[in-house]
Amino acid sequence: MRASGLVFAPIDFLLVKTRKSNQSRLNLMVLILHGVASCLLIIFSFCPALRPWMSEFSHPGVKDFSQLALDLSSNQLIVGCILHSWLMIIWLLTNQHICCFVPQATEWVPDEDTKRSCQSKGKTEEECQNYIRVLLISGRTLFTCGTNAFTPVCITRQIGNFSEVLDTVNGVARCPYDPRHNSTAMVTERGELYAATVIDFSGRDPVIYRSLGNMPPLRTAQYNSKWLNEPHFVSVYEIGRFAYFFLRETAVENDCGKIVFSRVARVCKNDMGGRFLLEDTWTTFMKARLNCSRSGEIPFYYNELQSTFYLPEQDLIYGIFTTNVNSISASAVCAFNLSSITEAFNGPFRYQENPRTAWLSTPNPIPNFQCGTLEEGGPGGNLTERSLQDAQRLFLMNDVVQPIAVNPLLTQDDLRFSKLVVDIVQGRDTLFHVMYIGTASALKLGTLTAAGITSRSAAPPSKRAPT
Repeated sequence: MRASGLVFAPIDFLLVKTRKSNQSRLNLMVLILHGVASCLLIIFSFCPALRPWMSEFSHPGVKDFSQLALDLSSNQLIVGCILHSWLMIIWLLTNQHICCFVPQATEWVPDEDTKRSCQSKGKTEEECQNYIRVLLISGRTLFTCGTNAFTPVCITRQIGNFSEVLDTVNGVARCPYDPRHNSTAMVTERGELYAATVIDFSGRDPVIYRSLGNMPPLRTAQYNSKWLNEPHFVSVYEIGRFAYFFLRETAVENDCGKIVFSRVARVCKNDMGGRFLLEDTWTTFMKARLNCSRSGEIPFYYNELQSTFYLPEQDLIYGIFTTNVNSISASAVCAFNLSSITEAFNGPFRYQENPRTAWLSTPNPIPNFQCGTLEEGGPGGNLTERSLQDAQRLFLMNDVVQPIAVNPLLTQDDLRFSKLVVDIVQGRDTLFHVMYIGTASALKLGTLTAAGITSRSAAPPSKRAPT
């Protein structure tokens, strides 16, 4: 995209973390700009006086700054990228400034046999690299997964000494084969890994998968488009007894051509899977549609979820929604209360008896479903209350999750938003929700208050002046 004679790269990653210490506050925002030949990592630090300044890092030949992990306990930012290999780059963060340097870097490359095998299957040399797609901090360890030339692998390293490999496991169902496939993952407080990705070389078997930890591995039903149909996974959060996944997928319940819907799906963290029926498969999987649209006699829908941000302090999920890439460019920001999501999951299901019948509403056998009927850690049995027959056929909710406002909080025509983070700032009389929105050409700022929302487009990061 061109503006004022300059070419700007899309913002592909946004991260905001807040730390309070000795009555001081550090707000950190990280942007990743992807250009044609290289990447640029830009860090904005907002001091208590809201005086932004910028620090940046780039390196010739570096590309695919794809994953970030911020370890506030050690004041370090861990970055995964590609430079004919894989690097870990660390920034030292303090309350006063950000100092860029590279004290540690470790290479993680596919071996020659793996590369040759990848290329023999029709993949290019560029595709047959190791693209980092999972970068998670768990305690004092760092869990990393890479595509590894279409042979996914995961490694656990010691924070503070990345050269020390603690464990290596198969990356299948934890990391995609193809670096272009969307995926998301998280590690729970109990050490279980929840990943949403594709599980095969061809990318035809999408999966929401649990592994590691003390719970049995579980997955969504295999080759069943009613569970997941060409999904693009966006994010995952651990909230209470559930793991919530946000995604967009081709809607199987739509009878009027192909259309993409945004979804929120959830599973119980204490799900033990079925016995004989739904064995090694989720018995608590449910999903509901997210609505983000302009109201009117004929609503205008923003159907495709691109990014989310969870505010646990207020049980709010912010989301960026766009139109389809083949349609006019338009974007919107909608926010959803966790209570509205729960209400949809407590409502009726939508069920299709067979491929020749319509999708109809059917009552929810357990309107106020909760995870678990047995004592946690008790002997044997399934820790959920759903019957396996219901779990196999009832998973799509009939009711749509509605946002907190009738209309989107923010809309923009002729522009596609890509990433979103939200920070809460205490004003004199009220709390402000400050939104940082990545677009194809700039950083857009929006402030949500009790009176409504105001927004302004910031200059591209390289041209912003401190205030």
